[in-house]
Amino acid sequence: MADPEETRRFDDIVAHLHEDDPGFTAAFHEPRRPPGRPPLVIGVILCAVALALLMFGGLAGALLAVLPWLAGMALALKGRG
Repeated sequence: MADPEETRRFDDIVAHLHEDDPGFTAAFHEPRRPPGRPPLVIGVILCAVALALLMFGGLAGALLAVLPWLAGMALALKGRG
């Protein structure tokens, strides 16, 4: 187990390295791909399916519409970034 003073010193060194060269720590992380359009399109389609279930499904359709609506909203928000 590291001494608390050594741990603090190590953290200081890493902080200085990051200040001097921000690309230093970026090399250790995978670049995150921005969300694309497919989640947004799929989310909108699922919301439309939920609305159709509400309009034409009666009581059972109203109960079943909850799942595609929630999934559609989650995907639509994810697709927007």
